[in-house]
Amino acid sequence: MSTQQNQQPSIREWHKDNESAYLVSTNPKLLDHHFINVSFASPDMYWAKEMPLDQLALMLEHSVTLGLFKYSPEPSSPRTPSPTLADSDSEIYKEEDWQQIGLARFATDHVTFAYLTDVYISRDHRASGLGSWLMKCCREWMDGLPLLRRAMLMASESVGKDYYTKVFGMEDVADMGHDLVCMSKTGPGSALNDH
Repeated sequence: MSTQQNQQPSIREWHKDNESAYLVSTNPKLLDHHFINVSFASPDMYWAKEMPLDQLALMLEHSVTLGLFKYSPEPSSPRTPSPTLADSDSEIYKEEDWQQIGLARFATDHVTFAYLTDVYISRDHRASGLGSWLMKCCREWMDGLPLLRRAMLMASESVGKDYYTKVFGMEDVADMGHDLVCMSKTGPGSALNDH
């Protein structure tokens, strides 16, 4: 009988400081479930739809979600040069000063397989390089899985395919020269069934 302990995946963080400070974190405690549900209801996430909060929480609990956050302190909070979660013991730092503005979610077994989905950045923060940075963070997270066999995602032929090839290094299964067929079946919860 195995004596293996149930290990929680370690939290990863990345910081970017432009005119504003940004954070990408896998810390599930930072995720704003309301933001994520509103994002799912957005026409920009045509593959998703809003869901009951208990189901959303369950989905996030069984995923690795890289949340993208902007440092937005309360007016009374001074701006620190490079706020980080490591500053949590400081009186200046407050977790609620980080506003979620995007996400990328992996459905994964944490060892051999990772399916990237639900990549989204709110419209106000696009075209500033944050999407490419979020993808770089996703790649670095995957590089931390030494036994990873395959990473997958689904993207539109017209826009997504070229983007994910360029910034994420993905290849179309049909172009890989293997005798593989990528197969899919939508379920009753799929927003794609509504189209």
